[in-house]
Amino acid sequence: MKSYQLTIKVDDKQVVLERILQVTRYRGFLINGINAEVNTGTNIGTIELMVRSERPIELLVDQINKLIDIKEVKVDNNTTT
Repeated sequence: MKSYQLTIKVDDKQVVLERILQVTRYRGFLINGINAEVNTGTNIGTIELMVRSERPIELLVDQINKLIDIKEVKVDNNTTT
């Protein structure tokens, strides 16, 4: 299985984390870890999501980008098996 780290910039809304986790589960990715914080000055949240799967990471990134309140999704290029 490959492991990936996603850095996701989001609007500070209550349901955005739930939506991301739901999409992650639906797309068949297992969550290894999560870290979330909000910049109260800008109301922009940063979510670091560590996932693993045999599936291509683009499947997950494309679906997360379609969610409302998502600003940006970056994938750490250092993937491991």
